[in-house]
Amino acid sequence: MALTLILLYLVGQRYFIRIDLTSDKKYTLSTGTKDLLYRLPQAVYITVYLEGDFPYPIQRFKRAIETTLAELRALAPKPFHYEFVNPSQYPELLKKFKQMGVQPVPINVRISQTETRKQYMYPLLLARCGGDDIWIDLIKGHMRPSGEVDLLEAEQEVEYKIASALRQIAVFDEKPLLGILEGHGEYSLKEMPQLVAELSRFYRLLPVRVREGQALVPAKAYLPDSLRKKLKGEGYAAILVIGPDSAFTEREKYELEQYLFRGGRILWLVDQHRINLSEGSALTQLRELGLDDLFFRWGWRPGYDLVQDLSCGFIEVIQSYYNGPVWQAEKWIYYPLVYLFPSHPVTRTIDAVLYRYAGSVDTLPRSGVKHTILAVSSPLSRSVKGTQIIDVNLTIRTPPSVESFRGKGFRPMAVLSEGRFESVFQEREAPTDKYAPTPPTARYLPASALPGKVLWITDGEFALPAEVRGRAADYVPLDNLTFLLNCIDYLTGEISLTQVRSRRVQLRKLRPDLLRSHTLAIQAFNLGLPLVVMIGTGVGLYLWRRRTYRRKLL
Repeated sequence: MALTLILLYLVGQRYFIRIDLTSDKKYTLSTGTKDLLYRLPQAVYITVYLEGDFPYPIQRFKRAIETTLAELRALAPKPFHYEFVNPSQYPELLKKFKQMGVQPVPINVRISQTETRKQYMYPLLLARCGGDDIWIDLIKGHMRPSGEVDLLEAEQEVEYKIASALRQIAVFDEKPLLGILEGHGEYSLKEMPQLVAELSRFYRLLPVRVREGQALVPAKAYLPDSLRKKLKGEGYAAILVIGPDSAFTEREKYELEQYLFRGGRILWLVDQHRINLSEGSALTQLRELGLDDLFFRWGWRPGYDLVQDLSCGFIEVIQSYYNGPVWQAEKWIYYPLVYLFPSHPVTRTIDAVLYRYAGSVDTLPRSGVKHTILAVSSPLSRSVKGTQIIDVNLTIRTPPSVESFRGKGFRPMAVLSEGRFESVFQEREAPTDKYAPTPPTARYLPASALPGKVLWITDGEFALPAEVRGRAADYVPLDNLTFLLNCIDYLTGEISLTQVRSRRVQLRKLRPDLLRSHTLAIQAFNLGLPLVVMIGTGVGLYLWRRRTYRRKLL
């Protein structure tokens, strides 16, 4: 027996064995996370700043993190180290957090029936791999406006957030290609430094345009041999169209459509209005992009409107003059703050995103195409159509009434369409300019040969780093960048993170209303039943012993 126990101990020390008996495999890592682990190029070091004397819910959250890290360490082919640190014991660390702008989360800990003690926690994780490191907020996306944190929900996101960190810090050999379309007044890469910096971690970015008889040729004259080989086919993982301002030609629409039909993915950041508020007022102008027929065939119907929302961001206005202009942030209904998202891998962990002068989009049924609305405006929003005169001072001084917004909200502002599409050129001849393929029917597809994906966000400025991104409260962070990264990952088929994002674990929560109404019964059951069982067992043993030994004496 002793030898068997020693043998089992040695096997347990050498091999990580755990049997997950839950129906939804709550304690088993997803295939995507395992794939990321196997692709890690070198050792990983993780530090979790969640050590301390915390109440039970936080201790439970900490144990969930530790369990996930233990399984990652057991399965990782490269060294995987982790530790938990109490930041309150290191003043220099607290000073660093302050410099980083990290705010501690206050916790009220009950000491007695009448006394509570305030503590602070830093739910942060630092992951290092090689020379790169990344900070992760473990409760981001789960803090309510009241300051309450849903730790059970946050617990379900632990694996995804760690997997996301591993993907960001790990340097893989081959990066997929992302094409940034240009030639229509789109925003340049220099105007989107934050997005470019994040995308460059995982993708190789190339400006592209339709020219010289080739579909989506890179705009740069020189390409390395490795990229030339990729571009012999439809080598782009996705094409991004960010804020076009001039019309697309029939030839350009033809090439984009044919790229989609060959299994391509396209992300559109397009708004329908051109607005310049340099003088404090402006007359809106509709953009003539020539995309209506293409969008309509895909199942999209542009609203050609502006969405006004009482849940909105802020705009800087001049309040007065005192040795120069005095600026003040005012709520601006043309900056919708969108926080309503469906349950989808793209929108998971997203708190809120900020649109600016954005419109809406409706969907139309199309055979073989699935539409998913990814973002909608608040219940107190409305759509205003046609050309508008926007006056900042007038709108702020005399804002529209709340009643004028009731019953007009929930305007779709981002849509994803997936499936097999039909060509808009079925009823007309394919363009035959001097650069077009000869004959044009040689490579023309009347419908999708492979399933494709297109996604439309109705704000051409969505990817820009705004001067005033809204001075909302700290509990409403703006996740435009995260939302875009999720969209691109989903379109490009970054299967590792997509699998982790789409994983759902059923939360079996207790109902607070029932707990409050049956508090006395629950307390009596929890405290009384063990006593009854103990007394009953003791009395039973006494009677049994008395009866047994009395018979022997007789």
